[in-house]
Amino acid sequence: MSALSSSSAQPRSWVFVVLGAAALAVSALACAALVLVLDFAWSEAPPSNASWELEVPPPVYGPLPSLTLRDERGQPLEPGQLQGQLTLLHLDAHPLPFLRQVQERLKADGVPVQVVIASSRDSTVLHPGWQPLRDSGRLLLLVDQRLQVRGVYDSSQDRSTSERIITDARCLRSCPPL
Repeated sequence: MSALSSSSAQPRSWVFVVLGAAALAVSALACAALVLVLDFAWSEAPPSNASWELEVPPPVYGPLPSLTLRDERGQPLEPGQLQGQLTLLHLDAHPLPFLRQVQERLKADGVPVQVVIASSRDSTVLHPGWQPLRDSGRLLLLVDQRLQVRGVYDSSQDRSTSERIITDARCLRSCPPL
């Protein structure tokens, strides 16, 4: 009886040997495939000096308020004429020299921005927090293609305001919509 039990145990041990060898072969193939995939992914990676920061679009402050609009030449504009383009609204009759530089830099980057002079006698059309900037003639608004206010800036800080406007306008042109 002992001869029967030893002969039936031997075929079972070969099954485990075959299964173990197959598992090792599958593991080796999986590792090789993983190495190939990682090698391909790393070869397609951007250069090491690329920025990995996500561009976050500027917030939506609300729709364009009811304002009297004029182009750079002083000609009246209807709000609908701004639809489909980025617009910088300056709430003062005096043009700001740095706005021309901002406009030129953005145009060179393929991001056209129209500069518009805006005014309103009714102070309730603007957000109450913007009133001090409006009263001092320093309020700038960036309006997107859908006539939503996307940037509120203090024009007295020329350098930092310029950079923020340029960053926000570039992002509005390239970032996915909210």
